[in-house]
Amino acid sequence: MKKLKQQIQSLPEPLQRQIWLRFGLAAVLLIFGLASAIAWRDISMLVIIAVAVFSGALGVRLCYRDYLVITGICSEVDTTVIRKRNKAIVLLASVEGKDTALRIPLRQQFRKLAVGDILDVYVDATAAIYERDGIFQLQSYIAMEKTKK
Repeated sequence: MKKLKQQIQSLPEPLQRQIWLRFGLAAVLLIFGLASAIAWRDISMLVIIAVAVFSGALGVRLCYRDYLVITGICSEVDTTVIRKRNKAIVLLASVEGKDTALRIPLRQQFRKLAVGDILDVYVDATAAIYERDGIFQLQSYIAMEKTKK
C-alpha cells in the first residue's frame, strides 16, 4: 500500500485527482453494495460490488500507465448549435519542432475554455490519434489542466 501511495504522489496533480476520484467511487460503491447486500439479503447487489472492484482496478492501472503530456494553446472552441456549449477544442501544440493542430472533445468539467488558454493534456501513451481534414483527432484523454497565462 505504501508503494502505491508513493507511486501516486510521484504523478502530476491532475492524474492524482483522477486516481483519487476512481478510488473514492470504488469505496462509496463498495460500502453501498455491502450494506445493500446485507440489508436486503439479495445476491444481485453483488453487481454493485463488482463495479466497485472494477473502478478500483482502473485507479491502480492508471498509477502504472505510461502517459504523454501535450502542452498547447487553445486556438478554436467548437460549440453546440442550440445551447452554445463547448464541445471540443483545437489545440495548437509543437510536435518535433512544427506546430500541429489537435482536436480534443471536451468533458463536462472543461466547459469554460476560451481561445488563447494554455492547456496541458495528459494522454495515454497508446492513445489513438486520427487525422481528418489536416487536423489530428484525439478520441480521449486522461486529464486536462488549464495552466496560468
